[in-house]
Amino acid sequence: MNSNKLLSFELRETNEELEIHCNQEGIDTLIRCLELVKKHKTHEHLITDAWGGDELTSELQGQGNKLVNKVTIRYWP
Repeated sequence: MNSNKLLSFELRETNEELEIHCNQEGIDTLIRCLELVKKHKTHEHLITDAWGGDELTSELQGQGNKLVNKVTIRYWP
C-alpha cells in the first residue's frame, strides 16, 4: 500500500457505529470504487494488505476501535 494513503473503516467499541478515516488519496480511492460500482452495477471490494489487498489502511486509527479488513460495496437496482 502507498504509505501516503489513508482509508480505514473501523467499528467503534459498541460495534454499532462505523468510522471512516481518510486523507485525500483515500477519498480518491473510495470515489473510484463507488464510480466503478455505479458504472458496472456490480460490486467492489476494498481490502487491507493484511488480507491481500491494497485499498485500505491496515493501521488502526481510532483508539478502542476494531479495524474492518474488507469492505464490499454492492449495487442493488
